[in-house]
Amino acid sequence: MALLFHDIILDDMAFLAASQDMAALKQDAADLKIKLEKMYTNVSNALDTSAGREIQVTAKDVLLQPIEDLSIVIQHISDTLDTIIGSGYYKDIFVKYEELNG
Repeated sequence: MALLFHDIILDDMAFLAASQDMAALKQDAADLKIKLEKMYTNVSNALDTSAGREIQVTAKDVLLQPIEDLSIVIQHISDTLDTIIGSGYYKDIFVKYEELNG
């Protein structure tokens, strides 16, 4: 049986860059949601009929809910990155692993 060996490098600067990217992505998602809300409101107002009201309901479920769900995921990733940056969290895991296998 062949042993696989790879060095794992934990780089706080890379975690920090990822955290900043997540913050930008979160803002982009929020901006997109605002644009989509305005767009579907304009469309449903233009179609002041039962069909227009259906467009508004469908747009919320189809367009806005996925953006809201994505924002929750982005926030979770961002919170996780903020937790591990500078904490040695992952380093401690690998140290304990080496201790168990040492």
